[in-house]
Amino acid sequence: MAGGFRRSGLFGLIGVVVVAILVAAIALNGDSTDPNPKGTITLIFGVIAIFVVILFVLQRSDLEKVAGGDAKAVQRAVAEGGGPIENPTTMEEQQLWAALAIKPIDNEALEARGAMWDSSRRSQKLGWVVMALIFLTVPSIYLLESFVPLLIGGPLIAIAALYGSFRALAPGGEMDQGYERVGRAMAPLGFEVTERPQVNIEVREATTGRVGPKIHGALVLSGERHGRQVSVRLGSGEVSSHSEVTVRVATPAFKAKSRDGKVRPGDDVPAPFATALRGMPNSTLWKKLVIEGGPEGIVVARKGGAQADWLCDLWLAERLADAA
Repeated sequence: MAGGFRRSGLFGLIGVVVVAILVAAIALNGDSTDPNPKGTITLIFGVIAIFVVILFVLQRSDLEKVAGGDAKAVQRAVAEGGGPIENPTTMEEQQLWAALAIKPIDNEALEARGAMWDSSRRSQKLGWVVMALIFLTVPSIYLLESFVPLLIGGPLIAIAALYGSFRALAPGGEMDQGYERVGRAMAPLGFEVTERPQVNIEVREATTGRVGPKIHGALVLSGERHGRQVSVRLGSGEVSSHSEVTVRVATPAFKAKSRDGKVRPGDDVPAPFATALRGMPNSTLWKKLVIEGGPEGIVVARKGGAQADWLCDLWLAERLADAA
């Protein structure tokens, strides 16, 4: 229920409980001697349908609210311009993105950010279609006492689901377009997409034979910033996401970890880097971080965290690189 989707998320959690209670009440108050309780079945499906429709409407409203808020925040951040970053953990993602830009933020980058919400809108529309087909098919089986609706609706539901999968995973589809938008949106920061994860349809559970999409690899952004080669590796594991920011600047070997909202340098950390780490602001965002330096560069690795936390890690890695 994070961010702007709190309203629909809260409605979904509470609504499921309310619907379960209403369905149970309708079933218990029905005529137990009626061999064909179509009226009771109609009421039950009606309650479920009303809940789903309201949930979908709230989700769409929340999506538009979040997308609109993101667009306004981006415009405000661009208008304010970049400047020294004192504490990246207190900045909104849009502000930090604009402040870290090393090139002018053009219309192409702004349009790419805005277009990232389009895939969510299309996914929602497909969800509405699939749900409508389910509600046209399943109740009809019970009310008409026939499997003909299943023979008609079943293939239509399967076709819609397959269409959604093909649209997302096919070459040039939603995923490929999404990565292209990421590249255009990150161009002002000096990055381009140099590696994309691959999605395969495969057996996810050997015991049940369940088949589904599985992501292999990571999204990698690379480029030159302030005269140094920088790469960002963003991956999503089975349990949690992880990121890795690397600034190619040779340093003595050292290692530091985050604890209690602060990155604490070990005894082996050279004085310039230890001073830079001790001067960092405390924040709950500094967690599950491991920082390593060496001949190959400075690496800031993070397990878990929000999608845009790597921007804070980029600031940290470059702060340490400046101390080299």
